[in-house]
Amino acid sequence: MHKLYLFLTLLFSVSFCFAQLEVHHIDGEGWAKGNLVEIGINAKGVYGADSANRPATFHNNRETGNDLFGFIANPLNDDWIDYDGDFFTPGDPEEGFSIQIAGINYNNNNGIKFSSIPGKVTSVNVISSDCFEDIAQISWEGNVNGLNIKRYYSITEDGLFIQMTTFIKNLSDTQKDDVYFMHNVDPDNNVTLSGRYETDLEILSQASSVTDQTCLVTASQAPLSIPQDMDGSNVSLYANSEKARVTFGGFNNRSASAIWNGTGFNNTEGDTKTNVDEAISIAFNLGDIPANESVRFTYYYILEEVDETFVPFIVNAIQENPSTCNGQDGKLIFSGLTEGVSYGISYVDDGILVPETAYIANSEGIVEITDLDAGLYTNVSINYSGCDTTINTDFNLSDPEPPNYTISKRDYTNCTTPEGQLIFSGLTPLTNYTITFTHDGAPYGPEDLMADSLGNIILDNLIKGIYTDFVFEQYECITSSHEIVEIIGPDTPTSYQIPDQFYCDDDYDYLTTINLTHLDHFVIGPDNPSNYTITYHDSVNNAINGINLTATNYPTTGETSYNLFAKKTDNSSGCYSYLPFTITINTPPIFEIEDTLICLNSDDTVNFDYALPVINTQLSETNHTFEWYFEGNIIPGETSSALTATEPGNYAVKATFTSTGCHFTKQATVFPSGPPQVLDVVVTSLPFSKNHTVEITASGYGNYIFSVNNGPTQESNIFENLKSGYHTFQIIDTKGCGVVNIEKTIIDYMKFFTPNNDGFNDYWQIIGVEDLITPEIYIFDRYGKMLKHLAPKGLGWNGIYNGKLLPQSGYWFKVYFKDNNNKTREFKAHFTLKR
Repeated sequence: MHKLYLFLTLLFSVSFCFAQLEVHHIDGEGWAKGNLVEIGINAKGVYGADSANRPATFHNNRETGNDLFGFIANPLNDDWIDYDGDFFTPGDPEEGFSIQIAGINYNNNNGIKFSSIPGKVTSVNVISSDCFEDIAQISWEGNVNGLNIKRYYSITEDGLFIQMTTFIKNLSDTQKDDVYFMHNVDPDNNVTLSGRYETDLEILSQASSVTDQTCLVTASQAPLSIPQDMDGSNVSLYANSEKARVTFGGFNNRSASAIWNGTGFNNTEGDTKTNVDEAISIAFNLGDIPANESVRFTYYYILEEVDETFVPFIVNAIQENPSTCNGQDGKLIFSGLTEGVSYGISYVDDGILVPETAYIANSEGIVEITDLDAGLYTNVSINYSGCDTTINTDFNLSDPEPPNYTISKRDYTNCTTPEGQLIFSGLTPLTNYTITFTHDGAPYGPEDLMADSLGNIILDNLIKGIYTDFVFEQYECITSSHEIVEIIGPDTPTSYQIPDQFYCDDDYDYLTTINLTHLDHFVIGPDNPSNYTITYHDSVNNAINGINLTATNYPTTGETSYNLFAKKTDNSSGCYSYLPFTITINTPPIFEIEDTLICLNSDDTVNFDYALPVINTQLSETNHTFEWYFEGNIIPGETSSALTATEPGNYAVKATFTSTGCHFTKQATVFPSGPPQVLDVVVTSLPFSKNHTVEITASGYGNYIFSVNNGPTQESNIFENLKSGYHTFQIIDTKGCGVVNIEKTIIDYMKFFTPNNDGFNDYWQIIGVEDLITPEIYIFDRYGKMLKHLAPKGLGWNGIYNGKLLPQSGYWFKVYFKDNNNKTREFKAHFTLKR
């Protein structure tokens, strides 16, 4: 008779003790202890918890090099004087498992830095009942590629084995093909006692048929002639399943199908090797797993000398959550029972008693309570011949968690290859989601996408716009978000409309050659021409695909009127826009209009003290009609042959023969002239010298000559040999549009400073300020806002205002001081802050 053990799930994350069993949940890792076996499970679901967290009641695992606690055993039951199976001591901790799906392996192993199957220890439990021996259990759960993996690690109070039960459920909506599972371990055994990593390996049994399903591979070391090890040590992998296979050989084994097929490994019953440092492995061929279907299997570590007749049994009670939100396919599964035996099971479902129902264990010793929804199931009672017991264990079945994610984005800067991104983070790695959202109000999706190994779904090559109304669906669980995410790309350039273009052909065959580049300024409008490329095309598709016309020598088609397309491309971003314009061929009137000028004030307003310019076609108003344009826009009401210009800019006139309708457009530019818009009078000589030099900077629409104190004019903007004091400088527009008088006090000051703490020009100050009488100095920005009252005897100004560094720019200062006659004088000028 074999002992039967009860294996149940409790969702505790704390330490729990009963009789001689202990479990602990410490820093995301699980620990379990019996009389003869102690184990540690890390966050990967792999043996090897952090030795620093080893509970005080656990024995020393003798680890010397990797700080991991795997499992240890005491087969002699001698108060742990001699104990075995400490395979983590002291070398590489080669221990872990792999899931293979359609040829791709996902590995969780201590020898791999990152987990291919993200997961965590979900609970630790000590289970007791009236009918079965107590159990200490650790559970772990992870997800990969739509598969949910639950792993349960169980030890009994006095057993010398560890049961590992695995449940794999396909939560995706597609079948998972060719699924394999593999567990690999390097059995270093008692290397710290023996000094040898090598073990003796043997395949004692290999499953070969339905009637022969036992698999057993063992690694052993012979007894040592020391008191601490009188029995040697043994680590074995065991399963009783036709789907299982065992091997030995290799070391860092990562392919589940290679282990199952024995490719490159010893896998024949009776195979042996002595004194080798190689791994032992077990694999399961699970075949295809249809959508929403699950498989389960059990295997063992056995930590004493055994043969294939040794069969440990544990009765398990496992919950299986509903596979969809509001689903009705949850289960309570009891396995390891006796085939054909009737079990009476009752329980409480969310506070409501479900009366006892008889269940007969199937050929695999399994009873399933099916069609359960999410809820709390308690007070499970199992009655059968020989024993009645109540399991004080709560089973909290829960729906799948709705998708939980955060949204971020990446903007882009190049229209040639838009590289905008939406990044959805915090999802379950390698799991499918159905996604919909809107882009500028237009729907996207639904589309099925898989999260990557980091739990991210990244949508690439998105164009700019507003993205919102996100809906993620997984397992019929829906999470909606109305978060608004704007992906920003470079601006699309504005193409300004070209007026209808009329060309006349002198030989009346409507075939002529046109230079389209003369139209570039219409398309560019007020923008900087150097930033754009203008091209011309005979169709929208050719504009999009960059098939250009020869713009400088374009031959017309022979049609009297048709459309071309002007395309404006931003040179830096590659973004473009295009607009159609009309080409019409007729016989032209002959006329010319000339560029002229208009006088402006310094604030760009028209100076009406001067006569406004007239643009005159010199054509007869009897034989022609006229349309006038300014900057491409028609000027309403202007139909005369001449136009008085009221502002500078680009003017055009379309003159049309009233007899033939042939018209032609000519353009003229009214250039502005007038006082300088930018004006500066700078004393370039040293302060208070006998003779001074003043340089005038004047820029604007006009050309300028200069005078000082109403003296003779000169083209040079530099005046030398000036005495200190007060002077009036005249800036005269040569085109007759005005004179500007500037008074200047000749003193000296710093023209720029660079407050970068390099020891040079870090502070601005009037040079020679100490020679002025009671000076008061104030610093302003270009808009007249006062920034600093400067102490004359201080270091000066360091470019900081209200604790903040001001930007590189021009700044102004004003100084008040007493002259030699005790009269208050004022001086102001500007300087530059450079960074």
